[in-house]
Amino acid sequence: MRIAGSTLVAIMLLTTAGAALADVPAGSPEQLLSKALQTSMAEVELGKLAQKKAESTGVNALGARMQRDHGRIAKVLTAASRDKGLVVPTSLESSQSAQIEALRAMSGAEFDAAYVEQMVTNHKQAIVLFTALSESDDRDLSRLASSALPLLREDQRLADSYEKLSPVPPIDRVQAVAQK
Repeated sequence: MRIAGSTLVAIMLLTTAGAALADVPAGSPEQLLSKALQTSMAEVELGKLAQKKAESTGVNALGARMQRDHGRIAKVLTAASRDKGLVVPTSLESSQSAQIEALRAMSGAEFDAAYVEQMVTNHKQAIVLFTALSESDDRDLSRLASSALPLLREDQRLADSYEKLSPVPPIDRVQAVAQK
């Protein structure tokens, strides 16, 4: 009954993150691996964007950290995918691309606040996803996901600390633009 427990945790965390219940991780370990890899790929792209557009040196540094951390995770997940003979995703999900484009349209303090808020939301979702993968029956994937969780939790803590310093972030605008 590990799946039922992880699904309940996923529902609670995603609901508090403002995500739709349809985003609850489901599927085979291989499907979760693919989604985890796309998640890390998106964080790398968002980190690069933050380094180009951030007004604050702190947000710029956060972007560099996200690019570095998720780049490392993506490298490990890509190798695991190849080892298992899986097709490695080469593109982001449409919602991830839309999120990047919405942030690309912002600048200055508005960008900084929206980026930090997005990091908070994205990391809550990533932790749920990697937790589900860590509880899978595939021992190799479970081990990989478990080893990534401490880093994801630290990134979450950093994003939370930046969020507390920033003004009310315009996350509703980012989500509205991303849904168009």
